[in-house]
Amino acid sequence: MREKSFDSINVVPFIDIMLVLLTIVLATATFIQTGAIPVKLPETSASSQQVEGVVVTISQDSKIYLNDKQVNITEISELMKKHDPKTTFITIFADRRAAIQPLAELMGYLKENKFEKVSLQIEVKK
Repeated sequence: MREKSFDSINVVPFIDIMLVLLTIVLATATFIQTGAIPVKLPETSASSQQVEGVVVTISQDSKIYLNDKQVNITEISELMKKHDPKTTFITIFADRRAAIQPLAELMGYLKENKFEKVSLQIEVKK
């Protein structure tokens, strides 16, 4: 009995393995998140600052989060009483598609209570 000559490589098993690996990568990639609250920041050409201190996030559906815990504007005033207005850094992440009213209320509260170190986090245009 003669053996057949080896003219080409069968790539079908290799393609099957690669498709399985691709499926695994795509399935696990959906679980990776950049943050707990999805926020699409407004863009500008100015550089962004480092985040430190208290973080206030306003999501697309206008929900307010204080350090990743959902609160309303009256709860923020209670929680912020323990922070010194002169030394506390407050960084605000506001989704560009959110209503302006929660941001206006938050800024009004911060101004009334004389918080001096407030920054609005933005996304730098590329």
